[in-house]
Amino acid sequence: MTDTGKRTIGGFLAMSRQALQAAHVDSYLLDSELLLADTLSIPREWLLAHDDAEIAPMEWTELCHRLYLRCQHCPLAYITGHKQFYGQDFLVTPDVLIPRPESEQLIESLRKLLAEQKLNSDLTIVDVGTGSGCLAITAKLLYPNLSVIATDISKPALDVAENNAHRLLPDGQQITFLQGNLLSGLPEKIVKGGLDIVIANLPYVERDWPDLSPELDFEPALALYDDTDDGLGITKKLIDQSKRCLKPGGYLIIEVDSRQINQLIDYTTKSGYQVIDRKPFTITFKANN
Repeated sequence: MTDTGKRTIGGFLAMSRQALQAAHVDSYLLDSELLLADTLSIPREWLLAHDDAEIAPMEWTELCHRLYLRCQHCPLAYITGHKQFYGQDFLVTPDVLIPRPESEQLIESLRKLLAEQKLNSDLTIVDVGTGSGCLAITAKLLYPNLSVIATDISKPALDVAENNAHRLLPDGQQITFLQGNLLSGLPEKIVKGGLDIVIANLPYVERDWPDLSPELDFEPALALYDDTDDGLGITKKLIDQSKRCLKPGGYLIIEVDSRQINQLIDYTTKSGYQVIDRKPFTITFKANN
């Protein structure tokens, strides 16, 4: 990426907007500002009011490198190393899926479940496929009395999640992190005691969907894609495993794409669950007694 203007805030914004628009980055206006604000550690509002402020040579070089990456459709969160989720700032690396606004529906579903079912927060919940830990950590922040377990098949992902937990959770609040395939890594004593809630955002993307973003090429395929016919093979495996792990009357909260919801409901209800809540990307099931 070459310098096509003055090494000022206004100069970088003009250059980066032009470059990102040419690279077909839809959010080119916002991304230009976010790249600049993050690199300079300055609020966006300040940047927009100081067009003529000069940028130091080393910072300009870093900005140009980051701009090049974004023009290649590398996700902004991987460039800056963090992403907001439910009001908290989570560290992210290419080892974990980037937290998305759609996944906040899982937290909303959890809050609704605890309120409507009049459940106290002295429960055991497992976040399956925790990735960055955004669901498990957010749940623990909202309900400190929850006993939260987070599992992932990827050790590098668990390292990111544990780092986020150390950063975001108050002293004395703990989450148990376990490496394993879905629920298979849970200790027998936990399984015997029974789980109250299982929450999961598992791979469900089908590679032949026509609307996939080029940014997905940078995210871990292990966390994104399910190569079964309907994209629900991994989720169905979790549903089958949950039968021996959930307490009678326990709950499943699962994220899927809106075009898969009816298929998931059909499979899960035939497996002994009933739907108690439904959102565009999230379904809450209750195990029949």
